[in-house]
Amino acid sequence: MSDYSYSKEINQSNVTFGELDIENIRKMFTKIFESYNPKVKAEVFDSFCEDFYDLAKGIHASNERMWRMIITDMLFSYDERGYLEVTSADNSIKRKQFAIIASVIIGKLRKKN
Repeated sequence: MSDYSYSKEINQSNVTFGELDIENIRKMFTKIFESYNPKVKAEVFDSFCEDFYDLAKGIHASNERMWRMIITDMLFSYDERGYLEVTSADNSIKRKQFAIIASVIIGKLRKKN
């Protein structure tokens, strides 16, 4: 156990995003919300995409874990305001759903080699 270092683990899980533009973000979230629950309500979908685009452009972190936390937090914020459809009342279920969506988002944004 003496060789384990959490900070080294965080530094090793970096992600590099491909080029981001708002139209690709909209297409990505359209596909994601067709496949996964919960979904962002239609009347706030464009705002959600713009918020995410601004967030992705403004935060210069490359750590994958931090991005999963940021995306999950964003989904929780939208849920608290009532902007998500078909959400569970159980926060542990929501956390799992949001974590899956965050992993999918990161996978789609990852720069292709």
